[in-house]
Amino acid sequence: MGASARRCRIRWASPIRKRTSWDTSAPPDSATSACTTSSRDRSAASPAPRCDVFHTVICDLLGIRYPILQGALQGGGGVELVAAVSEAGGLGVLPTFGGTDQKLRADIAGVRARTNRPFGVNIMPMGRGITERCAATCIELGIPVVTTGRADPGEAVVRRLKAAGIKVVSVIPTVEHARRMEAEGVDAVVASGAEAGGHVGTVSTLPLVPQVVDAVKIPVLAAGGIGDARGFLAAFALGAVGIQMGTRFMATTESDLNDWGRDRLLAMRETDTIVTRAMTGATVRCIRTPEIAAYEDAVARGADTAELKDLAARVRTSRYGEDRSDRRQSAAGQVAGMITEVVAVRELLEAMLADATRLAERLPSVAKGRNDSTASMRRTDTSSSSGVAAAPKVYPSLEPQKSQ
Repeated sequence: MGASARRCRIRWASPIRKRTSWDTSAPPDSATSACTTSSRDRSAASPAPRCDVFHTVICDLLGIRYPILQGALQGGGGVELVAAVSEAGGLGVLPTFGGTDQKLRADIAGVRARTNRPFGVNIMPMGRGITERCAATCIELGIPVVTTGRADPGEAVVRRLKAAGIKVVSVIPTVEHARRMEAEGVDAVVASGAEAGGHVGTVSTLPLVPQVVDAVKIPVLAAGGIGDARGFLAAFALGAVGIQMGTRFMATTESDLNDWGRDRLLAMRETDTIVTRAMTGATVRCIRTPEIAAYEDAVARGADTAELKDLAARVRTSRYGEDRSDRRQSAAGQVAGMITEVVAVRELLEAMLADATRLAERLPSVAKGRNDSTASMRRTDTSSSSGVAAAPKVYPSLEPQKSQ
């Protein structure tokens, strides 16, 4: 058993996230008292109760408590994760890529058995027939939110979904795509930068989000490279009204990511992802594996089509261990290098909101040039995922201001 596997199991066994992650003196509950409720107080009604901290237009539009969407995760975002995200106040989203209509219906029923909060279904346009079939099922079953990604589902599909009362959110990689989706009538867009896992474009999150915000009048969310309170708060500075996270949700107790993928996430550095066409034919950011590296090396040396097809087939069928159902491949974003432990979804979201609240309280002093470099936001758990000590990183402080 490797060190990463042992580390994964130790973290998996502990349901409570160690508060050593941030150098802050206030407990998490103090910053999220306006947002959190006990299970005894949670209403069975939908939508989720309002949260006055970081409440934005997207919360009202989608009926959610926090402006946080879970990116659709093929191979990691099953029923348990989707329901947990929605129960915790975000918007869980079911994937449909490569699945059957029967599976989609079963997954929808599974989520509804676990929560009555709003959740979404992601339609990945992979041909008119598949897109229309998924849309018809969402309409029939009364899904409140549909997200779309990778390609334009078509104005006719968007119109049908909206006519059925479904909110449509499109994940887009460019300003041009955002404008086109706005013209087709979607309710909001997710500007997803090249740092994200899964199907990606070429523009990074930092320049993409503000340009999309300036180009369209509908709400814009940010995605790509967001995994903690710092990224969450930065999205608002870029003009977004919320975020979409995918990779960070893969390292939660509710995710159904296989052991290989979970172990790799905990051990990854920021350089351990790769963009390839080997998985789907389109550009996908994923975990670097020997099979994918071999494919990309062949592309770089100008290998012929037959060799590339053979190498791509090896990528798509690669397995680990004796369980042949576990694929040794997974989409993942560059934020994977920040992930050091597996936590519960509710704990993840509440800690993120608590940390973001304290960071926001410190920003006015930073703007006025009064930031004390000795009172900095610091990763106090300095061990890297590989077990090698790493130098602490310094960030603007999350510590609350001391009264004079």
